[in-house]
Amino acid sequence: MAHAGKCDNMPDGDNKSLCSAMDQKASRFCDLISNPDSRHSCVARVQINSYACDNIKSIRLRAECLYQVRKDQANSIYTYQSGKKI
Repeated sequence: MAHAGKCDNMPDGDNKSLCSAMDQKASRFCDLISNPDSRHSCVARVQINSYACDNIKSIRLRAECLYQVRKDQANSIYTYQSGKKI
């Protein structure tokens, strides 16, 4: 039996593509997003790399992208360090 993803029941569109990209950690779903700024933000979030944020034209979306990537990077580092034996 196939396992249904949490994004499967969402209507098709940018939000479903973002959900699938984040859920599966696969930036190929970001390519389906119609808005270029949202597409770059999606890639940055999936890859946890702020480089894609630099391509965002909207100042507000660029700032949100940078904030979210920094937050995701911090969470990754904290998660890694908390699992480390001291």
